[in-house]
Amino acid sequence: MRAMIFDLDDTLYDQIQPFKRALERHLAVSEEQLGPLYLAFRHHADEVFEAAAIGKMSLKDSHIYRMKAALADFGYQVSDALALTIQIDYDYFQGQLELNPIFPEIFDYCKTQGIAMGIITNGPHRHQLRKIRTLKLLDWIPMEHILISGQVGITKPNPAIFQLLEERLGLPGGQIYYVGDSFDNDVVGAKSSGWRAVWFNHRGRQAPLSSHQPDYVVDEWAQLLPLLKTL
Repeated sequence: MRAMIFDLDDTLYDQIQPFKRALERHLAVSEEQLGPLYLAFRHHADEVFEAAAIGKMSLKDSHIYRMKAALADFGYQVSDALALTIQIDYDYFQGQLELNPIFPEIFDYCKTQGIAMGIITNGPHRHQLRKIRTLKLLDWIPMEHILISGQVGITKPNPAIFQLLEERLGLPGGQIYYVGDSFDNDVVGAKSSGWRAVWFNHRGRQAPLSSHQPDYVVDEWAQLLPLLKTL
């Protein structure tokens, strides 16, 4: 392994925490519902991500849709205005993110071993960059090794965004590992590009039928560093 590349959302930090805090301001959602509701939110977000990215749907409308649809799946009927308000609070709490404490250890290990690091993330450029800065990721990862779909105009799982970073790294794909929580975006995207893939399945998703399979699967943050040391 010559490089370890990471997804951002729900991989380097626990994305359910800002989601939970936003919901708690407006709705009484049980702890048992929170995890499944968050997965529904991510599913509906994926449904409209491409349309928002290419301008077929406004970002505001996509935010309203994904929040309303996820809540409706669990019997919560909310107005467009309330869905947008919850989304605004979600954005606010995303500005108070905390890096999972295992990652400074992982980053330090990569540095001592001469393993290059990078990030590929889907989302609007400024929004994702704010998260990267909040998490202080630039202390470990150079800006030229960070690709944000909204900046480069390519979204995961399109292999082109992986190949773009591969070119910047100057490494063959077989020596690059990608760690991410989304099977469709991260595993399929990485494997389609000839990279190795570590599926960080900490939400307990069921693997879809696919010709692309991860090289490794981990379901807890604490498992990542021990795995990394074996690669």
